[in-house]
Amino acid sequence: MGNPKEEFVYGACMRNHAAKLGGHATDGCGEFTPTHGGFHCGACQCHQNFHQKIAVVANGGGTSGGDGKVDSSSRTERVETEVMEVSDGTQEEKQMRKVSVAQQQHEVMMQIRRGRRPRTKFTEEQTQMMFAFASDLGWKIKRDRSDEINWFCREIRVSRHVFKVWLNNHKHH
Repeated sequence: MGNPKEEFVYGACMRNHAAKLGGHATDGCGEFTPTHGGFHCGACQCHQNFHQKIAVVANGGGTSGGDGKVDSSSRTERVETEVMEVSDGTQEEKQMRKVSVAQQQHEVMMQIRRGRRPRTKFTEEQTQMMFAFASDLGWKIKRDRSDEINWFCREIRVSRHVFKVWLNNHKHH
């Protein structure tokens, strides 16, 4: 009942080939097949880090201590890996627990969609007032005029942050 021995195998390729376009598309490679160098897949030519990491946990007594899940983390995001628990017994005693790849892809897409907010549309009146006020400010947000800026933003019903972004985007027009 000591520490379980951990080994890893690499499954389906998770590389997003449409990331630069803002979409999500994988190549369909189902399993990592190492080349002579060992770190690139012979099927899709992607590095093994793009392939789903599957931890194979061998238990000494056939019982699991805890939930049996192993976490893997990268620099950008934390992803649960698939876990296969293998007992020392017969084939019938082996148990497999998998985290759904489809669920992981759905969560990634939801994070991408959540990241962007809709573009703010300004009325002609708001735009004219912002141009006039921005030139009065000298096209800079100044701390000593913070109360005046807050009042102006409330008056035209725009958040201070949105006004600041608009000001920075239009200071050279």
